[in-house]
Amino acid sequence: MTDTADRILYDLRRRRDELRPLVDELRRIEAAIDALERLDAGARNGAGAPVRTGRRRGRPRKGEPNRSDQFLALVQDGGTTIPAAAQKLGIGPNYLYRIAGTLESEGTIRKEGREYVMAVERESEDDNAEVLPQPDDAESNGGGDDDLVTDEGVNEGTSEIAEE
Repeated sequence: MTDTADRILYDLRRRRDELRPLVDELRRIEAAIDALERLDAGARNGAGAPVRTGRRRGRPRKGEPNRSDQFLALVQDGGTTIPAAAQKLGIGPNYLYRIAGTLESEGTIRKEGREYVMAVERESEDDNAEVLPQPDDAESNGGGDDDLVTDEGVNEGTSEIAEE
């Protein structure tokens, strides 16, 4: 190398060696600042309390779906496995196995292989309408009036109760 390049290289190495302790000190100072800020934030949240991350823990608020409802919704959407549901809900699969066991014992869901499906598939709203029994020919011709309920006499007993 040329004399000028050697001199520049020497100066750069010397300056690097001068700054290295300062860089190490800077890292230690930044780590101490971070630790003190976390400690200060914990003191504001309560003694030793962790810094809140935005996720709420504990029982869901009134009107919010609980984990059982959320799992049931996934099953209703076409069946699901525990690991897939746990990943979608962001919780551990062991907790979902407990929920699935409860829903299965209630008869709400059933297990098919590794997948959980609805125990009774929901029918469309048109199929849910009950078909009322048609009256027999004898009843429709006037026979069997004993079983028919009419509006007559509905309010007869109320006046007697009011008078007592």
